[in-house]
Amino acid sequence: MTVLRRVQALVSVIIIMSACSLARAQNYVIDQGTSDAITKYLHMNELPMVTAQFSTSPGGSKQLILTGFVATQFGRNDAERIANAYLNDPSVNLVDQILLDPHVEDLRAAPGSTAAAAGAQSPNSPDQLWNKTMQGIYENGGQSPSGSGPMLP
Repeated sequence: MTVLRRVQALVSVIIIMSACSLARAQNYVIDQGTSDAITKYLHMNELPMVTAQFSTSPGGSKQLILTGFVATQFGRNDAERIANAYLNDPSVNLVDQILLDPHVEDLRAAPGSTAAAAGAQSPNSPDQLWNKTMQGIYENGGQSPSGSGPMLP
């Protein structure tokens, strides 16, 4: 039974990799201004760890790739809804690469916390939680996103 699950997982990974390479093969051109605006809008709507990359192909096809982390499936659905509402263009192909990580919820500031308390390095500080999340992803076979620069602005 374990071998069957591994084979299914391998087939899934191959399909996903093929789909990603197909999207890249279409030579989409990134619209950095729109990407930044959507990312900022997502951050303003309580999705601080989600980023957007908007691009168009030479043929006119539009694509929006959402990446980052949310704590729940609701957050993931909310990111899609907010991004689609911002663009207001049903022809845009949405590619959701957002990962679910319950630890993201721990990054929220506790009610009544002060800036001084938030600045203290505790085991649950945003930096510590981010590092723990990224370490878990890499340990489970995740890879750094392609391209240059940090994931978040």
